[in-house]
Order: sequence, then C-alpha cells, then structure tokens
Amino acid sequence: MTKFKTKTRTHYALDVSQTNVSKKDVLKLASLDWLIKEAGETGLIFSESTLNYYLDEEYRHSKKILTAHNDSLLTKSTGERKKLLLNYQLKQNPDFLILDNPFDALDVDTVIWFKEKLEQLSESTTLIQLYKRSEDVLPFITTSIVLKEGKFIKVAFQKEDSKKVELMQVGDFPKALHDFSDIPQSLIRFEKVSVDFDEKPVLKDITWEIKKGESWHLKGPNGAGKTTLLSMITGDSTKGYGKDLYIFDKKKGTGESVWEIKQKIGFFTTHMTERFEGMHTVIEMILSGFYDSVGLYKKTTTLEIKIAQDWLSFMNIKFLKDKRFRDLDEAHKRMVLIARAMIKHPPLLILDEPTGALNSIGAALVVQLLNKIITSGKTAVIFVSHRTEAQLNLSNTFELIKTASGSQGFIS
Repeated sequence: MTKFKTKTRTHYALDVSQTNVSKKDVLKLASLDWLIKEAGETGLIFSESTLNYYLDEEYRHSKKILTAHNDSLLTKSTGERKKLLLNYQLKQNPDFLILDNPFDALDVDTVIWFKEKLEQLSESTTLIQLYKRSEDVLPFITTSIVLKEGKFIKVAFQKEDSKKVELMQVGDFPKALHDFSDIPQSLIRFEKVSVDFDEKPVLKDITWEIKKGESWHLKGPNGAGKTTLLSMITGDSTKGYGKDLYIFDKKKGTGESVWEIKQKIGFFTTHMTERFEGMHTVIEMILSGFYDSVGLYKKTTTLEIKIAQDWLSFMNIKFLKDKRFRDLDEAHKRMVLIARAMIKHPPLLILDEPTGALNSIGAALVVQLLNKIITSGKTAVIFVSHRTEAQLNLSNTFELIKTASGSQGFIS
C-alpha cells in the first residue's frame, strides 16, 4: 500500500571530500537516531556500490533485478543504469534516500533528468546528498550534516566560495629522455568513419583530425561512442581496421603495430587508480611510465630517476616521493598517473575523466597541471569529460550527438 507523506521535509548535504569523513562514517548515516525519528525507519543508499551489486548479480549468477528477462544491465550506459537503479529504489517507497555523489559520470541531459526527478521526490522522501563539489548540491537542500567529535550534527548549508589553488611550478617543464622522431603534423585523422556493433549503429561518418600540439575536449552523452572512438585510436578495438582512420599518418592496419602506436600515446583513466593495491612508491609509479607498466618491476637508470624527480618538483609534490601510491588522496593519485603518462613526452595524451569525482581543490590542481602540459605545446591533448572545467584552457571541442543512424561528430 502506498504511503502518503505530506509533511514538509528537510533535506541534507554531506561533504564527503572532507578528510575526516570515512566510508564507515557514511554507513552510519542510515542508523542515525535523529534521522530515523525525523524521516522514518526505511532508508536506501543510491550509490555506485549498490549498482555494482546488481551488476555482479547479473554477471555472476544471471540474476536480473533492475531489468526485464529479455534485457541486460550489462549492455546499458552509466546513465541508463543509474536511472534503472533509482526507479527500482523508488518502487520500494523509502522514507529516506542517501544519494552518494549521484551525478558522477553522467552527461548533461541525464543530470537534468535526475535533478527533476529528485525535486519531485523531495516532497515525499527525505534526501541526504553526499557530494564533493558544492555546485552539485541540489538547490532545495538547506541543511548540511557535518562530522564533529565523532557525531553527525546539523548546520545550515553554505555554498563554498570558489578557491584559487596555486600549483607551483619549480623550474622548467621536465625534459624527455628521448625525443620521438619523424612525428607527422597530423596525429589522428578520421575520414567519414562509421562503426556498428551487431548491426546496431554506434558512430556515423566521423570526420575529425588532431594535429600536433592541439587540445581537444571530447564530449557527448552516455552511450554516444566516446569509448569506441578512443579505443580505435589506441588500438584496443579492431573496429578501426578497414576504415579511413589514420594514426600518425598511417592508415590503420597498414603500418605500425598496436604496440608501436601505444608507445606514442600517453593514456590516463580513473580505472587505473581504483584497484591498485601494490606497495609501489610515488616515484616508482612515475618511473613505471618508461616501461608502460602500472607499478615498477625493472631496474631504473640514474637519468630516469632524475626525470621522475623533475616531474615531482614540477608538480610541487616532491615531499610525496617515497609515500606509497595507494595511500595518496585521489587528486594526487591522478597527478602522479598523468606524470607517468607524460614522462616519455608522447605526441598524444588521452585523459578519460581526469577530474571526475574530485572535490573543487583536487580538480583545480589537476586542471592547472593539464594547463601547463597544454601550454608546453609538446603534446596534443584529448580531454574526455561530461563536465566542462571553466579554468581548463582547451582550444577545440569535438562533440558526439546521438542519432538513429549512429552518433555524429561536430567541431566547435
């Protein structure tokens, strides 16, 4: 039977970028006496972890919970999966819903859908939004929850002022161990490239050229084909073969091997930080870029060590040199992995959501590092993100727009 909830509700925001808030602390939210007394006893957590549980159930046990029997959660985009999870949880009519960074990895249109849905929900259900950037907090939230002396207390919500974060540059841009020779002016060139999977169109007549030293923002909605586009460049997909796709001025499949292509491309994705539990130090992680490994397993030279130290100095984090990589905060992990990708000065650097799920200060640090790489003019940059970082100095945009015949690309 449907419950009718008509009383005016207070909604809450919790800044989980604060260093004193742990995952264990967040789990305590659902059992807070004052929250249960105010909202009700039944609460659910909308999070990536919850979604991963249902994905795992389908993958391991063929148990479909969020989708019908003839459908699959595994084939859905991030936005589609999150919509399915929210609709499933709302059918359970919870008294309160804990939203763990709900807009992470969502495109603009899907964020709008979620905000409208949550605003409607706010009339009947108490919402507790966990966030890392205050600009993401839902507009009807008026109260913050803060952790003080081991207890969660309520205070008035205040949007933080934008903070200017200075990333000090010590010395010149780090030098390369060896320069790449005979790099053409045209690094990547798509000429009316179309792609389909199992007769389902994904990309349609993509025409795009990336030249030396250029910087690009690659964007598009969830499921538009951004990952497919990147995998064709890096060689991780065979879809580029037989197409008019030119990598370093050689048609795909007629020249260099995948390994030779990867040697000239620096690559960063947040997935590189998620499951790394090794004991490698920060400087070892940067040094591993010379050998294209995540973690160091070979003996390094004195010159290689000096170049890695130059990158640490350049990013003003030399004090982290001997710290274990896995113990860093997320922003510093990403800076280290970007330095790892850049240590050989590749002609092309691809960055997949490098500022996603970071707080304002962490994102500002990463953005300033990227600006310095872009300004150097030594490496072309493809920045992939749903979010537009206002301070990031990108010169061009390539946007994928979904159509019935596959996503088309537009340059601005």
